[in-house]
Amino acid sequence: MGFAGVADLHAQAGRLAASIRAEAPLSRHDWRRVLIATEVVFASDIFGSGHDWETTTGLTDEETIRLLRAVQRELARSANVHNL
Repeated sequence: MGFAGVADLHAQAGRLAASIRAEAPLSRHDWRRVLIATEVVFASDIFGSGHDWETTTGLTDEETIRLLRAVQRELARSANVHNL
């Protein structure tokens, strides 16, 4: 997931969430870590919210998939632009 371990994930989570809420810029590396962590928490009943996602976040599965796809596309586009 791009974190040094569980402790690093917990240490970075607050900063990353605060940056997203404040609409502050994040590096591609940070966006990738946020995306992967969100995908795991969204999809997994063992490591995340899974079936309880809507109750946990207030977002439907459909809304979440649209948001995840938008971030995935933007990261891919950004990677292609930076690799020219």
